Amino acid sequence: MAAITKAQLAQKIKEAFDADSDVQVNPSEARKRQADKIADAISLFVIGRETIVTGTSATGGAVTGTGIIKE
Repeated sequence: MAAITKAQLAQKIKEAFDADSDVQVNPSEARKRQADKIADAISLFVIGRETIVTGTSATGGAVTGTGIIKE
């Protein structure tokens, strides 16, 4: 699965806040719902994203590779 874009992440965060706007809510429950929705959005943004990893080999030389972030 491909990761979502930054614009899609922003939209999902906005939707998390909008879901409890202009309605009477229990603040504690609303914060929990928002936190869960934002955490889900961040997970979608990160998991599946290709990233470049750099490091040092066992012999001291630099190494670079790419990989997909998994859960």
